[in-house]
Amino acid sequence: MSISTKQYSALRSRLTAERDRLTQEVRDLQREGIEFTQDLANEDRSYGNHMADDASDTFEQERQAALQRNLETVLNEVNDALERMEQGTYGTCVDCGKEVPIERLEARPYAIRCIEDQEREDHVGRQ
Repeated sequence: MSISTKQYSALRSRLTAERDRLTQEVRDLQREGIEFTQDLANEDRSYGNHMADDASDTFEQERQAALQRNLETVLNEVNDALERMEQGTYGTCVDCGKEVPIERLEARPYAIRCIEDQEREDHVGRQ
């Protein structure tokens, strides 16, 4: 069962919208990170900063960096899916070459593997 033109078009639209949303979120996080860093630089660090305040600041910086990395990872996966659409390889499992079921693509439009190969990959990754 191959992907119909209508399904393909809907998936492309979803991927494009997701790319735009993720791009904006990454920009927002970058802007917030810059503002946070500037705020820290503008604080007078010589007067009585408590260690807990410093720990909170460090935690916030690390949290924003982790969020940004995660968003960028998914954004790359979305961009790769759009590229596969351009190349005509979208919907084909990168491991076995079989068609990725439409239900999987509808659930995760940037999936690169069929369910069986993804489960195998997840199992290998946990070892």
